[in-house]
Formats: sequence, structure tokens, C-alpha cells
Amino acid sequence: MARAELTLSEADLRRMIPDRCFQPNVWRSLAYLLFDVACIAACYIALANVSVWWLEWPLIFLIGTFCWSLFVIGHDAGHGSFSKSRTVNTIVGILTHSAILVPYRGWQRSHAQHHMKTGHFRKEEVFRPCRAEEDRLFRKILFRSGIFVLIGWPMYKLGFRNLTTYDPINGSHYLPTSDLYTKSVRWSWYVGLAVLVAFLALYIGLGVVYGWGFFAKYILAPYLIYGAWLTFVTYMQHVAPEVPVYDEGDWTRLKGSLASVDRNYGPFNWITHNIGNLHMIHHVFPTIPHYRLQEATDAVAPALGEWYIKSDRFVLFDFARTLIGCHYVEKGEGQEDWKSAYPFAKNRGRNGKPAQVPAE
Repeated sequence: MARAELTLSEADLRRMIPDRCFQPNVWRSLAYLLFDVACIAACYIALANVSVWWLEWPLIFLIGTFCWSLFVIGHDAGHGSFSKSRTVNTIVGILTHSAILVPYRGWQRSHAQHHMKTGHFRKEEVFRPCRAEEDRLFRKILFRSGIFVLIGWPMYKLGFRNLTTYDPINGSHYLPTSDLYTKSVRWSWYVGLAVLVAFLALYIGLGVVYGWGFFAKYILAPYLIYGAWLTFVTYMQHVAPEVPVYDEGDWTRLKGSLASVDRNYGPFNWITHNIGNLHMIHHVFPTIPHYRLQEATDAVAPALGEWYIKSDRFVLFDFARTLIGCHYVEKGEGQEDWKSAYPFAKNRGRNGKPAQVPAE
């Protein structure tokens, strides 16, 4: 069922938010960055001094989680919300992202494209939906099993940015020849790639010196955990049975930005800089620093009413619900609705039960 018409504009929402929410404080931002680095260092020291698996695995999980937090700091820098200085943002973005093997400039570009077309049926950059007839075997295996959580982030960086565009050469975040790189800031792209290669050489060198068991434990496992965090949270932000998708005729930037779910990750909300539980307002106004997102959300949520989507359910329950209920989209009233291919699902589509669907 379609919601009431959206009568608010971005300008209306902007007037509701205090101006201070749009002013980054470089010292406060730096404190969060140093906190993340200190926590990663502390966890590594602890990991080096324990020898039982039931202590090692929680520490490895925490290292991966704080690497995800570090990514969020670079994410703020990419939006210009770490500092008022573009140079500071670029330096912080390159250093934080290169350390976790992210080509900063390429990611910044693809992420900007995601923000520009969030919720667009055919132009969304991440987790782009499809019609039932486009839900092919590879897509079924990837999304119905949940395995994309483990491999989605490496695939995305290599150039498989969505499953309707298979172009790893032109779409790779690592290749300066890809469509993500423009001449205006090419010097920083090469600097970023050089720093990334230096970090990668360091990690491989540690594996050569200390053994590949060391490499798997101290580098690969935390990397996979941080990548899983990133993929999982992004998926849960933008895919759910109640989240609308819009075709060209119905999409607007504001409606697309509001097609996002704020979810509760418990103690990880603050640890991961509110990237999962306060995401809607970030999409509407991406220059708000993460430590101002709560204030900004509180300012606009009452006015948005049913257009503000929030879930306080246990996030893993919602993950299972989404894996079951979001396989493809069918045209609804003013939007595209997620449907399930499973006959037992409440929102089953034409594959589950015949239904009359308006022609496109």
C-alpha cells in the first residue's frame, strides 16, 4: 500500500535542523579517529598475549569491528564532514582507507553515485534490484544464501558494483582506467593507490616473515570481518520488504534518500559511529558529521511520520526476514515493491502466487 504523499522538501527538512549539525569539528573528529586506532592497537596487543581460541576469536572480531569504525571515519572524510579543510579530509581519507585496502578516491566516487541515485530501480549503485525474470541463478545463490556478506565487499571493489553490470575492468576501484577516475583530482588517486600498495606490501611482508598462519590470524580474518560488517550494514540499510524502490517516473532524490532503514545494533551503534542506526538523515544530508546525526534525526523524524523507516527488532531476525522476502521487485502504487519467490512468504510475488501487476 502506498504511503501518504510526501509534502516536505529537502529545504523544509534543512530548516528543522540546527546549523551546528552541519559544522564539523576537526578536533572532535580526530578524537574519534585516535580512539579507533587505540582500540585496534589494544586488541592486537591482547591477541598477541592470549593463547586460547575462546579469547582469540572475540578479539579478532573486535579488531574487524574497529576496522569498520575506521572505515566510517574515512567515510566522513569522503563527505567533507571530518574537517572543514578539503586537504585534511583527503589526507585522512587516504590514510584510513588505504590501511584497510580501500582505494579512497575510487570509493569516494562510487559512493557519491550511490548517494545520487539511492533507491533508483535502474541506477542505484549498491544492491540494485531486478525483475523476477532477471533473478538469475548466480543472483539467487548469492542473495538467498547470504554468502554475499563475505564476498560482496571484495567483489564491489574489484568492479562488480552491482549484479546487473558485470564490468570489472571499467568499474574497478583499483584501476585508474575505470569510469570512477577523473582528471580533476588524478594526483590524489595515484597517491592513494601508492599508499594502499604500501600497506598491502607491509601485510604480505608480515606473512612472509612470520608465516601465513600469522597472516590469516592477524590480517586476513579481521579484514573479512570488517568487510562483512560493511556489506551487512549496507544491505540492511537499503533492502527490506517495507523499503520502496522507485522507477524513473516516481524517483526523486529525497524519496530515494528516505528509502533507508535505521536499525538498532545495540552497543555497536556508538562503536561504529552510528552508521547503521542513524543512516536515513545521512542520506538526506551527507555532510552532517556522525556525532551530530542523532540530533538531526530527532529534529526531522516527527515531521516525516511514516516516511521515516526504523526497526528496533533484533537485526539478525531482520536479516533473515530480508533474505526470505526480498528477491525481486514488482510495480506497485507509485513505487516498486520487494517480492519473495518463496510461496510461504507474505509478500510473495508472481513466482509464488499469480498476481495482477500493472503494466510498466
